[in-house]
Formats: sequence, C-alpha cells, structure tokens
Amino acid sequence: MRGHASTLWPVSRAVGIVTTMTDTPFDPGLRPAHDKALAMLEHDIIAWFTTVADDGTPHAVPVWFMWYEGRVVVFSEPDTVKVAHVRRGSRALVHLEAGGAHGDDVVILTGTAEIDAVDSLTYVERFRDAYVHKYDKAIEAFGMEPDAMLAKYSAVIVMTPEKVLAW
Repeated sequence: MRGHASTLWPVSRAVGIVTTMTDTPFDPGLRPAHDKALAMLEHDIIAWFTTVADDGTPHAVPVWFMWYEGRVVVFSEPDTVKVAHVRRGSRALVHLEAGGAHGDDVVILTGTAEIDAVDSLTYVERFRDAYVHKYDKAIEAFGMEPDAMLAKYSAVIVMTPEKVLAW
C-alpha cells in the first residue's frame, strides 16, 4: 500500500474524536491505525458496501470482499441494485463492521467503483486460495461448491479507495 492514493484521517482511539483533519498518506508500517486498518481489510469477513441511487438515496448491503492490490473486490449477482448503481457511476463507500472492545476498530473507505470486464470465475484466479481459505466455512454453510458460488455471483465490482477514515 505504500504510495497508494488512499488517505487516512487520524482519529484518537482513546476518546473517539478527530485529532486532525489533515489527510495523511495511508502508510501501514508507520502508523498503528494504518496497520490495524490494513489487517482488518485483509481479514474481516463482512463489509457494508454502499452506493447511491439517482435520487440520492443510499443503498447499503453486507458483502463478502477481498482486499487485493489496494482495492476492494466484491463478487455479486449481476442484476443487483449495487451493480446497477456502479454501472451508472455511483460513488461507493465500504465500511467494515466496528469491532474492538468498544466499537473502536473502524475502517471506512470512500472512492470509485467499476464493474470489471471479466467474470468472477476468471478474476478469482488472482487470489483463489486466499478467497477459498477466507470464506471456506461460509461457502460450506451455503451448501455450494466455490465455483458454483462464483458462477452465481459473476459480476466483479472493483472499488478503488480515495479516502480512508480509520481508528
């Protein structure tokens, strides 16, 4: 992630208030909040993916996701509202569920999203082992094989973060 265009607005974990409004580069390895954000992006199972309708109404849904090369990758059924919004050019927000003892593990990404030209069965080859490992229990609970799930959730949404808010 070093050098990525994402930014982080530092927030005090102790009291949960903004300590500075200056954007700083998202630079894991130099700031503890950045390290925690990166770990959550790599390991959390569920994120909330939010798009906006033409009339300004937000649409938020829980999704499985992968953090890959500085982007959030979501596999979706192709005829969903979120896919339609992304095709129309909606901006996107990805919010990881707040964890920590006091809800103090927060990562919120805002940026652009697009539908990739390839389907999920092709795209997943970039990180198949990691995807299957991350979601093996969930896939088993669905009662489907990984390739059958990927065929059903064939649209690939790639979200490119522009800003990161984390504490």
